Amino acid sequence: MLSENLQSVEAESDDLLGINVAKQIYLSACIFFLVITSFLHKQAVANDYETFSGKESLRCSVEEKAELNYTLYLRMDALFKNELFIDPGQEDFIDYIDISLGIDVYYDRFFIEANNQANRSNRGSSIGYRLVDDVDYQVDFLLGQSYLDGLSEDTGNLLRNEPSEELRGIRDRDDEINQGFRITRYGDNQAWWIDVAGDPFNITHGGWIVDGYYAQAYQVYNWELHAGIGATLFSNEVVDYHAGISLEEATANRPVYEAGFGVRLSLDVSAQYPLSQDWVFVSGFTYKYYSEAFSDSPLYQRNQHMLFSLGVMYVW
Repeated sequence: MLSENLQSVEAESDDLLGINVAKQIYLSACIFFLVITSFLHKQAVANDYETFSGKESLRCSVEEKAELNYTLYLRMDALFKNELFIDPGQEDFIDYIDISLGIDVYYDRFFIEANNQANRSNRGSSIGYRLVDDVDYQVDFLLGQSYLDGLSEDTGNLLRNEPSEELRGIRDRDDEINQGFRITRYGDNQAWWIDVAGDPFNITHGGWIVDGYYAQAYQVYNWELHAGIGATLFSNEVVDYHAGISLEEATANRPVYEAGFGVRLSLDVSAQYPLSQDWVFVSGFTYKYYSEAFSDSPLYQRNQHMLFSLGVMYVW
């Protein structure tokens, strides 16, 4: 009995230690981010380099006229990551290669923004209508906004679509299509925004999401440097949809799990360098910390996700 109690105490201590370490890593990364951005700003001023205006680098303005504008992106990256889910992750050469195609479309006040290519931020794919387009701030109605990727038996790699043994038998979790509002405020070389969104028509989960983010941008010579920190709150319906395990999905190694309210913290750093008129060198690092509501799920093998990418992008 005493031995079991000691083992229980040791397990709880290990869990607390893991959480504390994760928090320390995130706080250290945030401090590092602030120090680096401050240093880059001083360097840019000292060397008389012209830094980005946040209204140009981070801001995506929609012209108030009926003209169709679009930009198409083809991106090829070498990826290095620790797998968040129980899928074994990167085992073969093909697992380190990622090819993605994205497009940004603007017509009147309507917009489609694919991932983060145009605004170089942590926003997911967006479809919306710009209600207010002022010099210093914007207000958007989000017709469709993604915050969490879907999950299925098949891996998400475009070049390899094989079933994962660890995920075999789970139901498909679709990419989210949330509706809501976004308020964005711009300053010199920086932007803040907050999203309040959800699934009012119960298409996927019927829950709500609050997402806040701060982004900073600089130009040093021909390098475009971007960094940001953010926090996202997920209702229990959202987390349970993505991380919960139903009775139909349960196995001996995958017990039933009902998730609750969850939090995600994120840190992003990226750099771009033009190689020619159409080709751009791209690189980036992303760190995300997920609360226990996610990491306690049998689908997750850790509460921290890190990804480093290195590649090129062709822009039409």
